[in-house]
This record gives sequence, C-alpha cells and structure tokens, in this order.
Amino acid sequence: MLEDVVSEFNLTWGDKQKVRLELVKWETHSRPSFGEDAQDVINKQVGDSYDIFLGIMWGRFGTPTARAESGTEEEFARAHQRLRDGDNVQIMFYFKDAGIPPSQLDGEQIVKVQAFQKQIADEFGGLYQQFETTEEFQTKARIHLSKVVQDWLDSNAGAIESKTVSTQNEPELDDYNPLANLTALENGDAEEGIIDLVDRGADAMDEVVQIVNRMGEATTDLGQKFVQRTEEANAISAAGGTPDRKSAKRVVNSAANDLDVFVKRMSVEIPEFYKQNGIFTESFSAVAMISEHDANEDAEDVKNALNSMQEYRTAIESSSQNLIEFRQTLTEIPRATTTFNQARRRAVAIMDDLLTLMRVAASQSKDIENLLLRLLKTDGDEAQ
Repeated sequence: MLEDVVSEFNLTWGDKQKVRLELVKWETHSRPSFGEDAQDVINKQVGDSYDIFLGIMWGRFGTPTARAESGTEEEFARAHQRLRDGDNVQIMFYFKDAGIPPSQLDGEQIVKVQAFQKQIADEFGGLYQQFETTEEFQTKARIHLSKVVQDWLDSNAGAIESKTVSTQNEPELDDYNPLANLTALENGDAEEGIIDLVDRGADAMDEVVQIVNRMGEATTDLGQKFVQRTEEANAISAAGGTPDRKSAKRVVNSAANDLDVFVKRMSVEIPEFYKQNGIFTESFSAVAMISEHDANEDAEDVKNALNSMQEYRTAIESSSQNLIEFRQTLTEIPRATTTFNQARRRAVAIMDDLLTLMRVAASQSKDIENLLLRLLKTDGDEAQ
C-alpha cells in the first residue's frame, strides 16, 4: 500500500527539496541467512538505520518470536526503545478498522491486536490512526509523511543549506549528450502543477456533488413512495370489516419493489462515487503534499483547494446524517412478507455500503484540510 505513496512523494519532493524516502521492508531488504530465529535475521540485516517506523495491523497480530509476541511487536519495541533513548525516530502506527472475511477470522489473533492497540495508547503514550480502505490509508500516509518531512526540513534547514554543494564533472567524450538535460526531462515523470491538480480535483468534486444529489433524490423518492404505501395500507384498514389480505399483501410487495428500484439506482451511483472521490482526494492530497515554499507562491490556489475541501466535507456529512435517519426508519418497519423482508435487507445493506464510503470520504477530507491549513500557516484552529 505504501509503494505508490512513496513514489508520489519522491516525485513531488525529491528534486525540489533534495529529500527522498526509501521504503525498507524485510521482503526487499533481507536475504536468506540464519540466526536465533527469522526475526533475528531481519533485525541484523535491516538494522535500525531508518528515520520513520510505520506499522500496520488488521486482523492478525503475527507469529511469536523468541523476544516478543510477534515480529511486528518486536520491531515496534526496538523503534520505541530508540525513541526513549533520545533518538529522533518517528513512529506512526495504523490499524485497519474494517470487516474481516470469515475464512480469515482468527479470534485469538484479533484479541491480541486489540490488546496491542490499547497498549500503544495506555502504556506507550502513543496516538494511532485507524482506516477502513486502502485509499483512506494512502491519503493518511501522504498527509502524515508530508508533515514529518516538512518538520525535518524546518529543523535542519541550516544544515541542509551548508551541505548543498554544486558539482559539475566534465563528461566523457563517448558518453556526452549535448541535450542531456532536455532528455532527462522528457524521460522523467510528468510533474503536475498546483493549478492542474486543483482543476482536476474540482472537476471530480463537481461530479461527486452531482452523484450525491442524485442519491439524495433516490432516497427522497423512496421516502415519498413509502408515504404513498402507508396511505394505501391505512385505506385498507379504514374500510372496516375483515382486512383484505390480498390487498394488504399487494401493498407490501409494492413497497418491496420500491426498495428494489432504490437499490438498483444506488448500485449505479455508488461505484461512480467511489471512483470520483478517489480522483478528488488524490488530487487535493497531492496539493497538500507540496512544500510550504511552493504553497506560499500559489497561496490563492491552495486556499481555493481548502475551501472546496471544506464545502465537500460539509455536504458529505450532511448527506450521511440524512441517510442514517432514513436507515433507522426503515429498520423499524415491522416484518411483513418474505419479499419485503429480503428487499429491506438489500436496501439496508447498500445504505451501509454508502455510509462507509461517506465516512471514509469525510475522514480523508479532514486530514487534507489540516495539512492545507498548515501550508497556509493559518492562525485558526485545525478542521474540526
């Protein structure tokens, strides 16, 4: 999950700030060898020469080592010991808070993960972050890594400047390319400017707003249909005498059909919402990753990005609240026919899918807002 974030970071910051990130993993930075156990081999080969420790857990705590309950716990303990010893290592831990497939469910492992999560907060004094999707994690990682590196640049500005030396070596005649600089640019990755990123993000945001409006209309239409079905049911009851079961069943099944129409409409909109929200957050998180120097030069565009992000998050949170209230109303309707019960379960399920996406979208927006505020050196409080 981190490879794309690191590559994007290096493209954005590498040449301008002369700082690059290298993703160190045992899969890529260790080789077959022997020691007390496999983790001991990793410890010796990878070592402690990193500046940022980033841990991720979900449903598995890991395999015990001779020194800890899992390799991840041991690596975290080594990083935390460095921190206690005065080393300036940055530790960031993330827990995935999402459903686990039944085939991968291990109750004992989950209990250990939850205990470790509590231990980080209570015993180690740590603040961890949670995420639900890969995209949400990547957004958080972009924002948090940018903060760490910007702080490092600020605190080491003098040292970096004093160590920056311009060197030019005469090229070998056989290797000389008279258009070397142009060739390097043409072969390199394209670097999007702030204006391009803001425009692309704004276009995606417009699409998302339209999608949210259409989903709101679908919810309103369903609510009106239910009012109509309620009136039809009341008319049957008001007729007196023995209730007409066939007529009542016809009304209930009509309500079930209304629910199925709603599910079909939402099934079309939700994947597009997911797609456009991804473009939107990716664009604005890229804006948030720029250096403070660049932000000052393009302050107006950064302000526009911040305003768009705040408006978007407000709209998402408002729509989420309306959907939560409607979902509650739907679940309180008494059980009726099998057809209706099945249709209601489908409608509730798709509402839950949408609420999850909206919750993630709001969380991503808040993280990006906070870094945009930092870039602009806003004196007010961070986004709430």
